Amino acid sequence: MLLVAQCAAAAYVVGVRAPRLVALRWVQDDAYVSFRYARNLVSGHGLVYNQGAYVEGYTNFLWTILSAVPLAFGVEDPLDFMHAAGGVLWLLSYLLLLRLLLLFFAEGLWIAPLAIVPLAFHWSFNMWFFSGMETPLVCFLTIAAVFFFCLDPERRPRALLWASLCGVLLTMTRPDGAITLAGLALAGVVCHWRRVLVEHRWRTYVVLPALPLLLVYVPFNAWRIWYYGSFYPNTYYAKVAYLPFYQRGWEYLSSFIQIYGLAPWLPILLLGPLCARPGAARRYLWATFFVAVSVGFYVVRLGGDFMEWRFLTPIAGLVYPALVLGFAAVVMRLASIRRGTAAGEVPRGAAAGWAGGLLAMGLLLVVTRGAPADSIEWYNGGHEPIVLLRRYGDPRYDWRAAGRVFDEVLPPKVKVATTAAGMIPFFCDRPVLDLHGLTDPEIARQPITPENRGRVGHEHWLMDHAIMRRRGVDVVLDWADPHPYPRAILRPPDAEGELVSVRLDDGRYVDLTLLDPGSFDRAHLAKDPRVVLHGSVEVGRPEELHAARQRFGDWKLIDRIDVEDPEAERAHSFVETRDDPHRGSWHTKFLRYAPPFDSVQLEDDGRRLPFGAAWHIDGVEAGRPLAVVARYDHTQNSRYLIVVNGKPAARTLEFMSGPEQWGEVWIEIPAEFLVAGRNDFRLVRLPDSPGDVELYHLWFLQPGS
Repeated sequence: MLLVAQCAAAAYVVGVRAPRLVALRWVQDDAYVSFRYARNLVSGHGLVYNQGAYVEGYTNFLWTILSAVPLAFGVEDPLDFMHAAGGVLWLLSYLLLLRLLLLFFAEGLWIAPLAIVPLAFHWSFNMWFFSGMETPLVCFLTIAAVFFFCLDPERRPRALLWASLCGVLLTMTRPDGAITLAGLALAGVVCHWRRVLVEHRWRTYVVLPALPLLLVYVPFNAWRIWYYGSFYPNTYYAKVAYLPFYQRGWEYLSSFIQIYGLAPWLPILLLGPLCARPGAARRYLWATFFVAVSVGFYVVRLGGDFMEWRFLTPIAGLVYPALVLGFAAVVMRLASIRRGTAAGEVPRGAAAGWAGGLLAMGLLLVVTRGAPADSIEWYNGGHEPIVLLRRYGDPRYDWRAAGRVFDEVLPPKVKVATTAAGMIPFFCDRPVLDLHGLTDPEIARQPITPENRGRVGHEHWLMDHAIMRRRGVDVVLDWADPHPYPRAILRPPDAEGELVSVRLDDGRYVDLTLLDPGSFDRAHLAKDPRVVLHGSVEVGRPEELHAARQRFGDWKLIDRIDVEDPEAERAHSFVETRDDPHRGSWHTKFLRYAPPFDSVQLEDDGRRLPFGAAWHIDGVEAGRPLAVVARYDHTQNSRYLIVVNGKPAARTLEFMSGPEQWGEVWIEIPAEFLVAGRNDFRLVRLPDSPGDVELYHLWFLQPGS
């Protein structure tokens, strides 16, 4: 009855999580690097990124081959299929764990079926199954390898053969699976050394596990080296895996431990197998210990990863149940010692173990459920949480839409250079130079010294346009960040090339750079109504007055402050007058002026001032009034008082709301408020002001002589 109730509870907890995980499915840009390899394979060009260039720029062979299946059936984008595959692997992973836990229950660890409950609430472990990346297959094969390792080789002589085969398939899914396989081998030595050295059971414990290595692992790597001409994949060089970075790796690992509250639990990873009774549970706990230590050391040496816990997710699927089971085994052993329980009196010790395991499960569940908010917001040293990783496929970026429109706009033979090697090159099928070197040996093998380490996973970055030209690049796509306006109209061509903006279906714009506009068919581009070139739209100068020009046309400009320009702010001691939780709320906007000046449009930088600001200006002439003119964005109604040399002006500055447009408001300061030379100003938000101002520019004028 206890077994049935616990299995039902565990299945319910896992099952109710599924709809939310499916709804939150996402994709990371790198998934489309593999998809592009798969498409070229299906198209008959070989397992390559660029046709004719044999470079191993992927590290997930089996996942790449799997993504070729929907492409072979004519599907344009394999993402839905890969999400479905991830969902199936998620379910199979939990079923394998549950099947293992039933074995442990039979051995007296009665809490076993509930040991997966905390794992069901582990944000990263579950979300990576729905990422489009290879992590679902890595997690499943890790669990499968341990599953077969836990079976009794005396009753199932081929168990270690299957465990080894799963480990080999794991290395073919991601090469660092060899670390997991090594950890499993160490666990095998601890669990089975007597069978080999004393009983000489070589066939079951050595020969059979070695067969997958000899018959699958070695031939696969021999083919890989022959096909690509390199022992290591190109990603080994691109991601500087040859240089250890222990400090950054420790920050990565310790942050994971801190966020998920695992520090007090880590001793259980060793105490659990030491206290567990011989059997499947002990083999599981030893396997988890050695795999976790091996992978942990590898991650620390490597320097971590820029994706949220991607390298730690597979072992999380082992560690979380092991913590509950290990704690139960420790309590079970202590209860047996205290009561003098004989080895055969399992029920008494099992009851104590069940109570201890239930306590551990509850405590671990609490800290695990409380962790996602921290993990979602975590950003350290270039390590991005899932909420940032997923943005490239979400509507706010939507690089798939950008790739499609580039494919329609660009001529078919152009060569593109980009730092975003996934979605855009997949949908814009052109020869591509990956500027981070993932698929390019020349960039990947540029020397990186231990003293010159960059963002993890992106330490190579070609930014020299002259080298790009030498390598035949026509177009550079630095960053497909959708913009509300075409930035090309504000950027004249220069020695670096010509910026071109292209309109997406949602009305936003993405940019590309023509490296050699003279040799590019600009006329072809200009015919497309979605393309905006420099000079096609008249743009005003941000430093000039527009709405107030007629009112103060014959006045002389005394001084000017370009808000959010560091040099201008320093020169005028421009500061916000109070600390504000929204400090740094700055904006760059390209807008038209409100009628009747709507023929003028321009770009300017500014900031929101919830309390006010202070500054000084120079060059004021005594005995003359002074006009203060401010450019603002019509976002909110707001009222501010202006104070000059400690004297409040009689009239307030009122900033009106309305459609997002530029406006200019002004006030005249009487001559008696002013002194010759330097004058001090303060802008103070009035208590009854309904909103805040977004301020962009300030001008100070006096009547001409």
